[in-house]
Order: sequence, then structure tokens, then C-alpha cells
Amino acid sequence: MVEKDFSEQEHQAALNHLKESIPANEELESMVNIFKAFGDMTRVKIILALSKTPLSVGEIADTLDMSQSSISHQLSLLRQLNLVTSVRHGRNIHYRLSDQHIITIFGQTKDHIIEDEND
Repeated sequence: MVEKDFSEQEHQAALNHLKESIPANEELESMVNIFKAFGDMTRVKIILALSKTPLSVGEIADTLDMSQSSISHQLSLLRQLNLVTSVRHGRNIHYRLSDQHIITIFGQTKDHIIEDEND
């Protein structure tokens, strides 16, 4: 976002609108919890893997060279936050991202990093 000069009147109007525009604490808490989930490298790797294709716990564990129990634990946390969902395929359960918003966040984060490197 490009900053622009505000007139005093525009600034005062924005200031008056500020309190109304900040989400309620419950919504903010949900947002914070999602960012906490993104603060763990294993969960980020899982999300990036699931952005390519639905995967079972075993497939994720093999891809990331981790134990199935640790992957299951991380998937449980991601499910609680509604970041991933699961679908049964025969005897296996495959996980996938709940929606594309998650990848949009990651894409914008990557763009931000690249932009900062070029400045």
C-alpha cells in the first residue's frame, strides 16, 4: 500500500473509524492462533505439501522424513484451526487444505520476502 498525504479532515475521519474497524477479541484470537500455527516449520512444510495434492499421514511423513505420530499431532492442530480437512479413501485418510486462502497467505508472504530482498 502506498502512503499518501492525508488532510487533517481525512485523518480525523480515519481515526474516528478506527475503533469500529478493529475486529472483536474473539476474531482476533482466532487470527493469532492461525499465525501461531504458521510459526512452526513442520506445520508450514505440511501446508506446503498439501498445497500440491491431498496426502495421507504416511505420505506426509515419508515426504518430510518424520515420524507418523509427529505428523498426526501437527495435523490435529491444523484441523482444530480449520486449516486442513480430511477425506477417507478406502482404508486411508487423506488430508487437504481447507481452502485456497491459506496458500494465498503463503504466496503473499513469499512475495513480501522477495520484495524486501530486492529493496
